[in-house]
Amino acid sequence: MNLRNQALAEGHLLITDAIRRTPAGIAMIEGWIIHQSEQTEAGLQRKVDCEIPFVALGDICQKLITTTANQKVKCKGFLAARSSKYRQSLVLHITAFEYLN
Repeated sequence: MNLRNQALAEGHLLITDAIRRTPAGIAMIEGWIIHQSEQTEAGLQRKVDCEIPFVALGDICQKLITTTANQKVKCKGFLAARSSKYRQSLVLHITAFEYLN
């Protein structure tokens, strides 16, 4: 069974750490996508202001690390549990991104 798990978020990146390496030696960074928008829900406008935790590995990590503080990005990826211990805490694993401004 292969269920879909895709997420798309736009915002500014706040990278919270320097590049680290996984136990397998893959480059990785973590941070937050700072998101603000207005969305329609049940016919009403709703203001959305949130911080989405993310992780990026490999080539995506190497490209994202050069992002400047005010650079707006659109990130695509999938959601996963932060760890097997914290299954209700989700993190966006970025698999692709593009600059918006």
